[in-house]
Amino acid sequence: MTVEPAAGPAEPLRPGDQPVPARDDRNWMLSPDQQARLEAAIVEWLLPSLAAILDRPEAETAARATEATADFFPLYRGRPIRNNKGGGLINDSLCLYLVARLLQPATIVESGSYQGHSAWLLRQACPAAEIVTFDVRPEQLRHREPDIDYRAGDWSEAALPAFDPARTLVWFDDHISHARRLVEARRRGFRHALFDDNFDAYSLYATGGAPVPTLAMTIDRGLADGEEIVWMRHGKTYRYRVDGAACSAARAAIEAYHPLPDLSPITRYSPASGMTYARIAP
Repeated sequence: MTVEPAAGPAEPLRPGDQPVPARDDRNWMLSPDQQARLEAAIVEWLLPSLAAILDRPEAETAARATEATADFFPLYRGRPIRNNKGGGLINDSLCLYLVARLLQPATIVESGSYQGHSAWLLRQACPAAEIVTFDVRPEQLRHREPDIDYRAGDWSEAALPAFDPARTLVWFDDHISHARRLVEARRRGFRHALFDDNFDAYSLYATGGAPVPTLAMTIDRGLADGEEIVWMRHGKTYRYRVDGAACSAARAAIEAYHPLPDLSPITRYSPASGMTYARIAP
């Protein structure tokens, strides 16, 4: 289920309400010693979540995460899409890169190609993976990698290459219900999934077209079936009525649930948008 704005005129924007574009292109640590300290702080911050995702000891995960984090920054500086506003910025990009690189899936499916930044990033993280990316608005695509399969349309019924369920990753950044996407991924045999925009019910004001019910909402026992949630974003009012059956079906599909912590307290770049890993029950 997608969220529709509530009927009625939108309130006019007041001065200062416009979102400020990210400026991570202009802000870099150029001192090698301090860059190394930044990378160490990032790894320390993310390590418990990364180790839980891999189901490996932190000591084992740390060495791999340290190497991958060091590799990320020069890659990101050379990215083909310089302005990915509306898609993943540096904090989300780093988390996506790390999870994909540490998991090393043989098959990756992306729902939400947008301009092509995340598909490019997944290719950098997993050079040998077979990658298929979907978008219902393919006209937005600006960059194509030569060995990625770009498709127009929704992923849910499309034919996919044969894959080993244990070595898969599906990445959802498409503003479609997380509950729906999780059930689809389980039905199609995927075991590892990443979701963007995983907002709690009480913070939906931070986004407009929220993928409700989000993962966080599916496990929130404080939400009542049929409850109406109303929020405002940039002067526009949105409404969603809780679908208890959808939340229950999604909960049954979750074997493990690990939100990645927001990197902005470490990097001081714009906050991430709630990337969360789910291991899908067979």
